[in-house]
Amino acid sequence: MTTDPPTTARLEFVEPYEPLLRDAITTRYCIVTGGRGSGKSFAVTTALAMMLRKAGMSALFTRYTMIAAVDSIIPEFMEKIELLQCAGEFTASQHAVIHCRGSSILFRGIKVGSLNQTAKLKSLQGINVWVLDEAAELADPVTFETIDLSVRDSRRPNLVLLVLNPPHKAHWMYSRFFADIPPEFCGVRGDVTYIHTTYLDNKPNLPEGYLRLAADMKAANPTRYAHIWRGHWADAAEGALWTWEMIDRHRHRESAKLPEFCRVVVAIDPAVTSSDTSDETGIVCVAMDFAGHYYVLSDLTCRASPMQWATVAIGEYKTRSADRIVAEVNNGGDLVEATLRNVDRSVAYGAVHASRGKIVRAEPVAALYEQGLVHHVGAFPALETELMTYAGKSNDASPNRLDALVWALSSLMDSSGRAELASASSMDPGANRRPRDFNRLDLSPDERRARREEESYADVY
Repeated sequence: MTTDPPTTARLEFVEPYEPLLRDAITTRYCIVTGGRGSGKSFAVTTALAMMLRKAGMSALFTRYTMIAAVDSIIPEFMEKIELLQCAGEFTASQHAVIHCRGSSILFRGIKVGSLNQTAKLKSLQGINVWVLDEAAELADPVTFETIDLSVRDSRRPNLVLLVLNPPHKAHWMYSRFFADIPPEFCGVRGDVTYIHTTYLDNKPNLPEGYLRLAADMKAANPTRYAHIWRGHWADAAEGALWTWEMIDRHRHRESAKLPEFCRVVVAIDPAVTSSDTSDETGIVCVAMDFAGHYYVLSDLTCRASPMQWATVAIGEYKTRSADRIVAEVNNGGDLVEATLRNVDRSVAYGAVHASRGKIVRAEPVAALYEQGLVHHVGAFPALETELMTYAGKSNDASPNRLDALVWALSSLMDSSGRAELASASSMDPGANRRPRDFNRLDLSPDERRARREEESYADVY
């Protein structure tokens, strides 16, 4: 239906967003969910821009990680203000947007570098609206509760707004907010307002090729279609190699210090084509310590052109001071290396070839999880859902994130062998290998790059 913001602009939104756009939420919590292409981010940021025109609003907009708000979130927010034709009322700084009547919205990351910022966030005064975007990335319910309880302005209504693509039912948010809620529910239950939309609500704004992706998945794999496109919570698949317990029991908690790493790899599972109907390109970074434990550091999987995914992968390679990039080349051949070299000729690169099926390749990696040797540093909802729902059936979608993870861990396992690592861990690490300093975020990118360039790759591989 049509909603009129208090400006000369006129924007079209579907009915479920009406309470949010009219600032008519009367519950403490509002949870906005949806599948791929549902348009929820556009609606939420537009609603926040409209709310900000009210005097006295003080909002905190967070993601689990937010590298540079001035380069990402704030431009998106200002774009919505332009659409509302009221840009002259706002000023933007590096970390905030302020309205001329005094309302403001602060943009922060819950995790900055290797440090959790929860203590700083909960000490912010006067916050009456907290937005947790990409909320499924927050794996720790204690962090949520700590910030939630700090939103307690007695002068104005308080709102906690969660925005997410539902991951798997083992996630703590499911048991807390969704256990008794039917799929695609919109309405109020208790102190929670639920808003859910799908790509079908947003069809006029989506290209035909994008809609074909949904139709193809619906025909080939209705279960995955329901999760990815309709925004349903995923169940673990029968026959999947991973379980939630295997992943979560040994997750690296934020209070623990990361160890020194001896090797770091960025792995790529490249898409065969580059169009709006292509598969995603899996990009995962994994590190190994001297005790033979592995740490999943990032999942940067994206649907992008070859030059774009190569730029993303090499950016992570440099940021993490990685030893090399490995990529599966069964389909891309020399083109994968050529694309990477076009971005940076100096990158250390190794090709890997798939000679066995995905499940067979993944079994040794899943065994590492069972032994408690793999630790996810933070939460990776899309990757973890893929691990628990891929069973190798003929109608299963290509598991790009899983494949990249398997290539990364297999590369680290094959590079020296676990027996060698076990013996090396009992010795002075400096006798054989120099500790990796990538996780020292006090170093500048140039300093990290210099340390990486000093390494002898011949000694590592």
